[in-house]
Amino acid sequence: MLRPETIPLLRCPACGAGRLAPEIFGHLEDGAIASGVLACGTCRSWYPVEDGILELLSGALAYREDRERFWKANEERLLRLGLEKSTAEASESADEAVARQQSHFDWYADNETQTYLAYEATPFWRGADAIAFGEWRGLVRAGSRLLDAGCAEGRSTFPWMNTDLEIVGFDVSKPLIRQASERYRRARPLARASFFVADATRFPLRSSSFDVVQGYGVLHHFPEPANTCREIVRVLRPGGLFLGSENNQTVFRVFFDWLQKIHPIWHEEAGTHALISERDLRNWLEPLGCRVTTRTSVFLLPHLMNLFGNGLSEKMLRATDRIAGHIPFLRGEGGLILVRAEKP
Repeated sequence: MLRPETIPLLRCPACGAGRLAPEIFGHLEDGAIASGVLACGTCRSWYPVEDGILELLSGALAYREDRERFWKANEERLLRLGLEKSTAEASESADEAVARQQSHFDWYADNETQTYLAYEATPFWRGADAIAFGEWRGLVRAGSRLLDAGCAEGRSTFPWMNTDLEIVGFDVSKPLIRQASERYRRARPLARASFFVADATRFPLRSSSFDVVQGYGVLHHFPEPANTCREIVRVLRPGGLFLGSENNQTVFRVFFDWLQKIHPIWHEEAGTHALISERDLRNWLEPLGCRVTTRTSVFLLPHLMNLFGNGLSEKMLRATDRIAGHIPFLRGEGGLILVRAEKP
């Protein structure tokens, strides 16, 4: 789901500098782009839009079979634009850690063990998500432009969909972005949204373009979270806000890890920083000039919360958050750390 007004915000992921010129082959009923190509004016790399999905990946992360099929179907048009087939092929190696994340989330989109939609719908995550987004909703002004980096199938995007926002979401997994786009088309919400496939280690977006950037459980998937934080701050406008949630480096984590080995309730593929502390977040964001606020949430084991069902799980999480927040030893030991950072 790519809206024409999103294109001026994009830049080429291959050279990192070029603006992307669209050649549109067809539109969807709501005006979104159904098919076409975006070409870089600097390095002449090109990126296909097929079935409404923009694949803005370069090198070995690109979905080569999809690009091969796209070239065969549109070869005459692409040659008239002065594009070459070689620019669509993998000419560079992907970071092994990023490629591993892409493979994991491609699997998570559709498998017999647990899909990402099923993961999102568990009582624990429904309660934890309600707490986080309930806090953040009052911080975002109507009419803002929000970026959801690592949006998966829209899990962290859809809590905003009934608000007056312009939303851009991207993820490195094409199957998950396809699910997010289909979900958006079915919902027909108030917000105007674009979804596309891209790598969050280097955002293919212009600087100072967003009022809010959200990273909901994504920093711990990246090989260098500090670099991703720099990208987040770069694309924020002055006074913009970063909102995030991460696995907290808590003393109680050992109990959760033990239970996961016995009875896994979701399937993780973390990066180099599987757990993130308040100090980490401050070390990554404060040198960039950001004013950082954190608090921890979730003082009960997710395995236990899933036994109580949706409504009761959320009530218990809220109650224990309030109690633990007043106990000096406990208040920093929640399973999740919520961060808010303001760009000066």
